[in-house]
Amino acid sequence: MNLKTLALAAALAVLASAAQSAEVEWKLGSSVGPQDPTTLELEELARRVAERTDGRFEIEVVPIETLGFKNVDSLRVLKQGVLDAMSIIPYYVTRDEPLMGVFVPHGMMVDPEENLKVVDAQYEIGKEILDEKWDIVQIDRAPFAALRDLVVMTTEPINTLDGLRDIKFRHFTKDGLQAFNALGVSTQVVPSSELYLALKTGVVDGAVYGPTYAQSQSIYEVTCCFSYLSAFSMAYPFSIGVNKATWEKLPDDLKAILTEESHNMWNESVERWKVGAAEKEAYDWLTTEGGMEMLDPMPIEDRKAIQAELVKAWRANCEALGEKAVGYCDRIEKALNG
Repeated sequence: MNLKTLALAAALAVLASAAQSAEVEWKLGSSVGPQDPTTLELEELARRVAERTDGRFEIEVVPIETLGFKNVDSLRVLKQGVLDAMSIIPYYVTRDEPLMGVFVPHGMMVDPEENLKVVDAQYEIGKEILDEKWDIVQIDRAPFAALRDLVVMTTEPINTLDGLRDIKFRHFTKDGLQAFNALGVSTQVVPSSELYLALKTGVVDGAVYGPTYAQSQSIYEVTCCFSYLSAFSMAYPFSIGVNKATWEKLPDDLKAILTEESHNMWNESVERWKVGAAEKEAYDWLTTEGGMEMLDPMPIEDRKAIQAELVKAWRANCEALGEKAVGYCDRIEKALNG
C-alpha cells in the first residue's frame, strides 16, 4: 500500500470516527431564508453546540422554504415531525395558534428600550401557550438578528403617511396590516421570501422591513429609498421549540448545553441591539454599495398616528381572541407600564 493510499485510508477513518461520534443529530428548522440573519445566527448556534459537545450533538439548520413550506407552517412542520426542532417566530404562526398574536406588535413602542420591560412577561406567556396547546418545549431564548429599527422602503421617494396612501404597501404582521389599512394605506401581508418578487413586479410599491433585511434579501435592488419608521419589537419570544417526546430523549448534559448556548447568543443579540450595531452597518452599506437614498425619518405626527392604531389593533385582537388572550395582554401592558 503506497503513501497516498495510506493517507486516504487514514482520512476516511477520521471521517468515519467523527460521524460515529455524533450521539444526537437534529434538523433545526428556520422560518426565514438561507441568507437571512436569523438563519445565520442559528447556524452559529449549531456550530457552538457541536464544539462544546465535541461533536456529540450535531444540528443541521434547514430553512423550511427549501422543503416547500412557508413561515406560517412553522408549528405544523414541528408537530408533524418533519424536523426535530424549529425556530419559532410568533407573528408567523398566528394562523395555527392565534394566541401567539398577543405580543406587542412591531412599531407600537415609542422607545426601543421599552422592549426590556416586557421581554420576560412575553417569554413566560409564549412558554405557556406552546406547552399547554402544542406539547412543545420552549428552549429558553433563541438567538435573533438583533433588529432595532423598522424602516419604510419604497420604489419612489416616500416618507409620509400621505405618500403611502398613494401606493400599494406591504407589512409582515396582522397588527401592522390592520393599523396601516385603518390609516388609509392599501396594505397586504407578503412573506419575506416573496417580497423581492412582489416589489419587482409591482404587486407592492413599498414595504416595512428591517434595514439588515434590505441588504440580505437584496431589496435594495428593487427599491430606491428608505426612511426610519419606528422601533422593532425584539421582545417577541423568539425561541426554539421541540416536541416534548424529542426533548425527553435528549441527554440532560446536551439539554443544558443547547439551553446555555442559546441563552448566551440571545444575550449577545441584546447587546448588539442596544447599540444598533446591525442597523449602523446596514445603513452604511445600503447608502454606498446598495445605492439607496436615506430619506428623513417619517414625521413624528405620522409615527404617533401609526402607533395609536397599532395599540387599537393590538387590544382589539386580544379581545377577539377571548378572555385568556385579554389576560395575556393585561400582563404585558402591566409590565410595559411598570
